[in-house]
Amino acid sequence: MRQGRRRHHHWLRTARLNAVGWAALLGACLVAAAVGVAAAGFIAIPRGWGAVLGMLPLGALVLLDRRRWAAMEAHFGWGASEADVARIASELANQGVLTTIHTAATADAWGEPGDGWGRPNEPLTSDETVTTASLSYRNRDAQAVAATLRAHGIPFPEFP
Repeated sequence: MRQGRRRHHHWLRTARLNAVGWAALLGACLVAAAVGVAAAGFIAIPRGWGAVLGMLPLGALVLLDRRRWAAMEAHFGWGASEADVARIASELANQGVLTTIHTAATADAWGEPGDGWGRPNEPLTSDETVTTASLSYRNRDAQAVAATLRAHGIPFPEFP
């Protein structure tokens, strides 16, 4: 990815429709538009306004998709100790953001020497075991988490 360019995100964040799903969405939009046109003719308003009802299934899909995405968990780790992450988590809790802390021993997470993870071809020693922690939060709270981390000088990536 080039510097200065934002990542392109799909307009549906969690839903991935296949051909059957797209056909069902199109059919639901057409049925809703037909019902809207018929209702508009019945109550004597321009039929074009009734056709707008055809957007209702699409709007409902986007709304449900965004609600599902907002409830999903996101994780962010910056190599901090468990105590540092706990301080950030308590500050976020004061703001009403629910978080959890996950810990891992970095030496355990490196895997075997030479397997492409961590530092290849170097044997791990017992004094290299350092416990780090990461922060888990809901996507809906990403802006509050980003603001808090940046206020502490921790770089947090820009997301749309």
